[in-house]
Amino acid sequence: MRLTRPSKGPPEDSIALRLLAAAAVEVAIVAVVAQGAADALTAAAALTLAPLGYWFSYRQRHRSAVATKVVLAVGLMVAFTAFLQQMRGATTVDEVRLPLASLFLWVQVLHAFDVPRRRDLAFSTVSSVILMAEAGSLSFDAGFLLFVVPWAALSGAWLFLSGRPHPSDTARIVDERRRFVRPRRTAAPARSIGTASLAVLAAATGVFLATPRLPGAIVQAPPFSLRGATPVDGYDGGVSNPGLPAHPGGGPTEFSPTAYPGFGDSVDLRSRGRLSNTIVMRVRSPQAALWRGQVYDTFDGTRWTASDETTEPLLPSSDDGSYGVGQRPDDGRSPYALTRRVVQTFYVQTQQPNVLFTAADAQTVYFPAGELRVDRYGSIRAPILLDPGLVYSVISQVPVVTAGDLRSSSGTVPGFERYLQLPADLPSRDGALAARITAGLTTTYDKAAAVQTWLQTHTEYDLEAPPEPEGVDAVDHFLFETHRGFCEHIASAMVLLLRESGVPARFVVGFGAGERNPLTGYFDVRESDAHAWVEVFYPGIGWMPYDPTFGVPNANPSAASRFIAPEVFRAVGRWLSNALPEPVRRAAVATARAIGRNALPLLLAAIVVALALLGRTARRRRRQRPPPPVGAAAAFATLAEALAATGRSRPAHRTPSEFLLEVSADPGVPPALVAEARTVVRAFERERFSAAGVSAVEVAEAAAAAGRARELAATAPRAGVPR
Repeated sequence: MRLTRPSKGPPEDSIALRLLAAAAVEVAIVAVVAQGAADALTAAAALTLAPLGYWFSYRQRHRSAVATKVVLAVGLMVAFTAFLQQMRGATTVDEVRLPLASLFLWVQVLHAFDVPRRRDLAFSTVSSVILMAEAGSLSFDAGFLLFVVPWAALSGAWLFLSGRPHPSDTARIVDERRRFVRPRRTAAPARSIGTASLAVLAAATGVFLATPRLPGAIVQAPPFSLRGATPVDGYDGGVSNPGLPAHPGGGPTEFSPTAYPGFGDSVDLRSRGRLSNTIVMRVRSPQAALWRGQVYDTFDGTRWTASDETTEPLLPSSDDGSYGVGQRPDDGRSPYALTRRVVQTFYVQTQQPNVLFTAADAQTVYFPAGELRVDRYGSIRAPILLDPGLVYSVISQVPVVTAGDLRSSSGTVPGFERYLQLPADLPSRDGALAARITAGLTTTYDKAAAVQTWLQTHTEYDLEAPPEPEGVDAVDHFLFETHRGFCEHIASAMVLLLRESGVPARFVVGFGAGERNPLTGYFDVRESDAHAWVEVFYPGIGWMPYDPTFGVPNANPSAASRFIAPEVFRAVGRWLSNALPEPVRRAAVATARAIGRNALPLLLAAIVVALALLGRTARRRRRQRPPPPVGAAAAFATLAEALAATGRSRPAHRTPSEFLLEVSADPGVPPALVAEARTVVRAFERERFSAAGVSAVEVAEAAAAAGRARELAATAPRAGVPR
């Protein structure tokens, strides 16, 4: 016996298959280029050469491709060598992604010049998944879906068409009838392609929505190295906020929608304004956090300031260019306290002050400047503004404590009197209120919880709250007159009530956690997320954040929030709220509230309607199902089934008489079985083609013959087995 090598398959002549594969690859290339993952030369080459390669491969599909393969092999070696050259300077995992994306693009482009067969097109289509995954890993926002939808549709259409047999695998029909039948135009192929595309898209969407949110801690190292940064001379650690007027003057300040006035040298509770929803930065972090900016400890009735404005320089490490923050004078944390290492990377989108935003407590900072400064409160300043495109990373040691740990914290720490300061003219009723709220409570934890609960119960967050009258204490006015205010009012009230109760507390400004982007996993932080909250001091543990306005982001989300689907729905809702006109938005909100109040009856009604529709669909399918054969046709169906069980199936293109001749010529078929088959076939042909038809007696005889044929076939040898 001579062994032969398996055939590689005939060339693929289908233009539709080639166009779909080329289009899917092109969409994937565009998705990668749109994320800025390739230099201009690679992007232009990939976008233009890939379609040219598919055209070239189609023209050369029947010719020898030895020379082409040699050229492509050389091209692959050049691309791989360039990749290795780019990787020489990489020091972190993130620095690998962009060179790897360029390598994937070149591999896809070179492969496009040698796809003569269907299996080669299949490789191209499947490998486009890698490009889409690479683009998704680099994407910062949900705009990536604009590439996913057409790519899924093209891939679904390709899968549908590729499931059809190749023309070389289809048997030719011999002795076909020469009767002309006018072809009917049908939309079945289009419907099938559409259905397949929708099925692929629906399946991908379902998997995406059910995908657990991956932890961001899998990347342990910051995304860049800062060796060789140049120091900045003459920087004293002051805060520069370019969005605020240089000399705001006295009285309430109307601040810009793109500049939070709390980043500077003070926070004035009389300031009013509404911040925009512009994204200011995107944060990669394994957990949500309040992005801490500045701390203030002194309140005069309307403004917060820092009693100590001195800063100390932080010099970069000679090893990796990082800055070690170290222990601050007022940290108060025991070196044995349990903490969790949290790595954050900040991608700045719009210009921000020269304040570095971090999760508490920042220990190591990677920032592209030759010098940083830090104040006694742990606020870090840079000598440059945070301009769009700037990237920096922070490693924080976040305290890990339980309610029992906090409740057991006790004692006093010398030098913390600044965090008990109160305005000299604070009305006495504020102290009476604090005493009433914390009556009978002895621990810091219980007092903080009581004050926070009281504020969340008796006050309201209101961006339309009017400014306080001149000469009144803003916190007192908020607590006893309006009960409405900004986050600054609520946080200030908590600090003062705790200080009245003997608990050290301070006022903090920064950004809220933002919304986790369901596609990228990054936290999208907006101007409107600028926020104020409270830090309460626990001896031996340190400063713990409290957010009486919204609640501190949960570092251990519930089971429902571990999946992407809820965030997708929230993101869609936010997009609709911005896109819809105000009347439509109000109507949608009213409708949603009405649905929420009647959720159970509406759910039951939806279930009933769904069951009714399913029942109707099932009945319609039963009506459309072809009826079972009757008469001599039923007998012939029984005969064909019996012979098929012996390996003698009737091809669809073979007439009953031709099938009977084939069975008669088969030496493995008993003569008695042939005789019974002849009776059935003749009755079936007279019933189907004779104008006179068949009588009831003939039908009965055919049915009896079919039954006997089934019994004989059960004992007959299988086709190809000698008797």
